[in-house]
Amino acid sequence: MINMKISKRLKEISNFIDENDKIIDIGCDHALLDIYLKEKYQNISIIASDIHEGALKMARKNLEKHEMEDKIDLRLGDGLTVANPNEYNCIIISGMGYYNIVKILSDQSKLENANKIIIQSNTDVVKLRKYIIKLGYKITREKLVEDNDIIYTIIQFQKGIEKYDYRQIYFGPRLLENKDEIFNDYYYKKLLKYENLLLQLPKSNVISRLHHKRLIKIIKEQVK
Repeated sequence: MINMKISKRLKEISNFIDENDKIIDIGCDHALLDIYLKEKYQNISIIASDIHEGALKMARKNLEKHEMEDKIDLRLGDGLTVANPNEYNCIIISGMGYYNIVKILSDQSKLENANKIIIQSNTDVVKLRKYIIKLGYKITREKLVEDNDIIYTIIQFQKGIEKYDYRQIYFGPRLLENKDEIFNDYYYKKLLKYENLLLQLPKSNVISRLHHKRLIKIIKEQVK
């Protein structure tokens, strides 16, 4: 029985995890996701790390509260530097921005056994898709989740090669296959935003106007 209560965002991330995964959760914050996963899958291996001592202090208190001090490995440090590549096959990075995520994944020697990377970025999701694909990964699962009036994108990458066109990189290939109400709502709001921006852009700003027109066109093709 799962006793830990977590946000909709974290709960959706947990659905991307399998019981045989050896996880490293980078930027674990208070380790709520990790405790939830350990309750869900008793035999799962979890390293929970964070660069902030305060976050790990709260994480340790949460582990004690749920009697998991010996079941989840807490580590203080920067990104993947806290572990050896043979200690994990699944990387979770959630709640960070594009540049921090790229920095964490930039040492490819740390990815040699990472067959699965699960990302929930707060910024530049499109750029992240491009970056991680270039590292030798393909997109196998994606999900939009709404939590406290914010829509988050969760992406699962697995080692492999798959070619994508601009439209797939922008929307996400798996999201395009499974368009739902959240997808339509999310991109309809983006459409309104880009249409308003286009009206404000001076005609002399040719490149930006062309970029926004392109986005407006492809979004109109997808939203209902």
